[in-house]
Amino acid sequence: MASLSGYLGKGRNVARFENNFQTNQGSLYYAPSIGFDFDYWYMPEVNFNAAAFNTWIINESVKRSIMVLNSKVEVKGFTLKMSYTLAGTAETQYVTGSYT
Repeated sequence: MASLSGYLGKGRNVARFENNFQTNQGSLYYAPSIGFDFDYWYMPEVNFNAAAFNTWIINESVKRSIMVLNSKVEVKGFTLKMSYTLAGTAETQYVTGSYT
């Protein structure tokens, strides 16, 4: 979970992207539309593939008007690390999530 002070030092779209990335859609009572629908990836018949996940994240971001110019996903065990560059952002950002 990211802190508020961490978001204040980031650009608007970077904060929006990371907020959606770190929130499962429907988990917030007051704003059920915020977040990505990670439940799709918990289905047993879906094999986890980092390249497919990367494409899915870009697609979900575009639905929320967040333009991802470049991204890369690395998976080690239950930890996912994504490096990405958004439109209007000068440097590459990193976000990490742990999934069990």
